[in-house]
Amino acid sequence: MVDIVIIASNSIIRHPRIWKIVSSLRKRYTTVVLGWNREGVSSKEISSYLVDLTLFNTRAPFGKPSIILYYPIFWTWILLKLVKYRPKVVHAIDLDTLMPSTIFRLIFRKKLVYDVHDRFAGYVPPKYTTVHLLINCLEELLSKRANVLLTVSERVLHTFQRRPKKCAIIMNCSEDYNLKGSKSKGGTLTLAYTGLICKDQGLEIVTAALDGLNGVRLVFAGRVADRELLDKMTKLPNVNYVGLLKRAESLELEASSDAMVVLYDLQYRKNQLSSPNKIFEAMMCGIPLITNMEQELVNKEVNCGIIVDYNNVDQLKKAIVLLRDNPELRKRLGDNGRKAFVQKYNWNNMEKKLYEIYNYLLKQ
Repeated sequence: MVDIVIIASNSIIRHPRIWKIVSSLRKRYTTVVLGWNREGVSSKEISSYLVDLTLFNTRAPFGKPSIILYYPIFWTWILLKLVKYRPKVVHAIDLDTLMPSTIFRLIFRKKLVYDVHDRFAGYVPPKYTTVHLLINCLEELLSKRANVLLTVSERVLHTFQRRPKKCAIIMNCSEDYNLKGSKSKGGTLTLAYTGLICKDQGLEIVTAALDGLNGVRLVFAGRVADRELLDKMTKLPNVNYVGLLKRAESLELEASSDAMVVLYDLQYRKNQLSSPNKIFEAMMCGIPLITNMEQELVNKEVNCGIIVDYNNVDQLKKAIVLLRDNPELRKRLGDNGRKAFVQKYNWNNMEKKLYEIYNYLLKQ
C-alpha cells in the first residue's frame, strides 16, 4: 500500500523544494510522485530523478492564461491515479492540484496535506481585482478541507483568513552539500545568478549596473523565458550565460562564486510573498547576497548580505563595488550566513518538522 502520493503541476525535476520534500519522505514512507510534464522534459532527464515519476505527458503553454483549458484533463488524470494508488496521505502542492486531491479526500476519507509554494492569485494582474479575490476565496475554501496546511513562511500563512486547525511552516532551507568552491582570486568579483531568465528577476538592472564596470563578472544559468533579455545581457563582455544546469551543477556554480544576486520585482503580487531558495543556498555556500528579498533575515537577523532597492541601478552598482573592493566584508557576511545555516536555517531542521506532521497524520 502506498503511504503518500505527492502531486505537483510545475517542473518537479527542476524544483528544489519538491526535490527536498520527495527526498525526505521517501526515506520513511512508500511514496509515489505525480506531475505534469508540460515543458516536454526529456525521458533521459526524467529517468535520472531520485524516484520513478508518473507524469501527465501533455505539452502546455508556460505562464499563459490558455493553460486553464488543460486543467480539467489534468485534474481527471490526477483523480484516476489517486483512485489507483489509494494513498493514506495526499501531499498536494499549490492550488492547481488541490481540487482533485480534495475530491479524493472527501470520497475515500484519506488525509490531505496542502503545501503552498505560491498563492495562485498572485499571478493575476492587479487590474483584475475580482478574479484575484475569487481565486483567493477558492483556495481558502479548499484548503480548509485539508488536514494540514504547509507554507514557506509566516508571511504566506498570514494571507489565509480561513485555514485548517493544524498549520506548519517548512521554509525553503537548503540541504547541506558541504560545497567548497574555488572563489575568485585577484581583483575580479564573480556574481552568480541561477534561475528563470525573465525580466522580473532583476536581470535587466544587474546588466545595467555591470555595463562598463571593471573587475566584476556575472555568471548565470537557468531556463530562458525571455530570449530578448538573454541576448541583451550576453552582449556585455563580463556576462556569461552557461545554459540550463542540473541542480548539482547550479549549486556548484553558486559555491564557486563570490556573491549571489537575488532580486525580485515586488510590483508583482507573486513576488511579494516569495521566499527564494537562493537566499538559503547562498547561506549554505557561505557567500554574501545582494538582494531585496527576506530583508529582515538577511540584513538584521543574520547579516549575510546587502539590501538594495529593486530599481536603483546606482545603489546596486555601489553594493557590487563594495563587495569587489572588500574581501574581508565578503568573508564576514558569508561566514555569518553559513553559521546561521548550520545552527538554524538548514533542511535537516525542516525535515524533522515534516516528519512530525506525517507521524501525526499516519497515527490517526
